[in-house]
Amino acid sequence: MGNNRDIDTTTRILAAARKVFLKKGMAGARMQEIADEAGINKALLHYYFRSKDQLFRVVFEQAIGEMIPQLQTVLAQELPIREKLRAFIRVYLEQLQAHPVVPLFVLNELNRGAESLVDIFRTHLLVDIPSGQKMPPQLLVEQIQAAQLRGELPPYPADHLLVNILSMCIFPFLARPMLQFLLQLDDAAFEAFIEERINQVQLFIDRALRGA
Repeated sequence: MGNNRDIDTTTRILAAARKVFLKKGMAGARMQEIADEAGINKALLHYYFRSKDQLFRVVFEQAIGEMIPQLQTVLAQELPIREKLRAFIRVYLEQLQAHPVVPLFVLNELNRGAESLVDIFRTHLLVDIPSGQKMPPQLLVEQIQAAQLRGELPPYPADHLLVNILSMCIFPFLARPMLQFLLQLDDAAFEAFIEERINQVQLFIDRALRGA
């Protein structure tokens, strides 16, 4: 019974933390707000999570742990490279939409120093990858390069292509408050904008590769 209660409380805390972090950011969030959102007192929150930093890290690790397998599945599929790139863009944006706290955490950690962020990515990117095999970003770069050697893609630098894709996908989430203000988008309109962006990024990459 105790274990079930602990699991339920932890689940409520993490759900509340995701909501508060997304609304207030890491710097603006307060442990009391998270406790209130979870329906518990602050002392109990500190019993489960000793600090806001620890809680933010757990929320991020949980999201990354759900995102990475989805991307690995795309890279393992036997698809023509252009279809694989479109699938990668779609899944990556869908996962960012499902876990919008990820870009927030990345930005926060980059401002503080990237060491802990690199450690987290290394841990989750290497899960279930046999020794000697490549992490997903490296694997996608190699798949792009192999397709170029077969003449299926123009000789566009593969590492820059990967960074361009990641940047175009993640920027709207990093700049969400600014974009919502500049484009006059409420939350529902922003979600619709992201749905449209899946197709727009796919088209942009297709056209860039045709013109390269």
